[in-house]
Amino acid sequence: MTRRTFIGGGLSAAVCGCRAWTHDDHYSVALLGDTHFDGRAPDVYHSGWIPRDERDREDRAREFKRNAEMWESRLPSLIASAAAVRRDDTAFVLHMGDLIQGDTASAEMQFRMLCDAERACRKGMEDLPFHVACGNHDIRNGGAAGFDRYRNQSTCLLPYGPDAFLFIDFMRPDPDLIERLLSESDGARHVFVVSHGLLSPHDGWGYYWFLFGKKADSEVRRHFRHAFAKRNVIALCGHIHRTALMDWRLPEGRITQFAANSVWTDRNQGNGVVEISSPAQFGTYVAAHPAPMGEEHDGCHQNRTPDESRALVDEYRDGLVRYRVVRAAGHYLLRVGDAVSVAFFPGDSRVPLETLTLRSRNLDRS
Repeated sequence: MTRRTFIGGGLSAAVCGCRAWTHDDHYSVALLGDTHFDGRAPDVYHSGWIPRDERDREDRAREFKRNAEMWESRLPSLIASAAAVRRDDTAFVLHMGDLIQGDTASAEMQFRMLCDAERACRKGMEDLPFHVACGNHDIRNGGAAGFDRYRNQSTCLLPYGPDAFLFIDFMRPDPDLIERLLSESDGARHVFVVSHGLLSPHDGWGYYWFLFGKKADSEVRRHFRHAFAKRNVIALCGHIHRTALMDWRLPEGRITQFAANSVWTDRNQGNGVVEISSPAQFGTYVAAHPAPMGEEHDGCHQNRTPDESRALVDEYRDGLVRYRVVRAAGHYLLRVGDAVSVAFFPGDSRVPLETLTLRSRNLDRS
């Protein structure tokens, strides 16, 4: 496929229920990270939900309380600020998954919760298309059927102008479908991979939760790392409740990964504390905590030995040229042209704290 046919909307079955827009080469996208939408009282969405055990009940009770307080006092103002800083060229809203808390008793209630969450997150941006990656909470307990009704394709390709946005359901990844859609993205100016879970292990509490992160998937994981690098993908992710940037230069090409976070759990997260600022720090957490903690959760716990955990992280050291993690929540504005950058607005700020260059015009020089 040539770049000309791609720009013209030549993708077969572009899915996502979206048309292949033609648009100016320069545009922006409003980004939101995990929002864990919830009701003010547990019985709004969680009536009839049955916890697995007492520990599960206690964990969820803490999360329900967190979410209710967050949506009562902070998230509406964060959404309002995201709407206020949108530009004339803002093309759509992109949500990185965990749109909702989940933990409903039925797929029907899960669907209702997703629809209510979208309305809340689109306030002030109702005229813009809204696209969301499938997160683990979006299908948790209420079942995948609720999300599949809400979005009939959770792994799909959305073309926009000269670019391609490949949405991947990291909880239910289909290697054959991802391979086909990647091939259909050939010829795009930028290939954005949109996945709730990272494409790589994160050096933190969730380092065993990432795309094809199960031990049994090691071969396919390495295959797609090569395929993503070959296409110089820019990954847009969530899940880790941090604002984070990782950037690799590999023999095959390049992978730049940005994680967004809108879980504004306390007022201090509206300020932003830099936790990691150097590639040399990658792996320091795993060195101190080499095995995943806790019991199996959502089927993603890997139970790796300490040596296996270190070896996994070591695979991703080579080529890492940028590594930055900020303990902060907020909203973001992605600006796309020949260069790609993202402005980070902490909390409900309408003034960016910083703007990160994801790609410069010269690929090797950002």
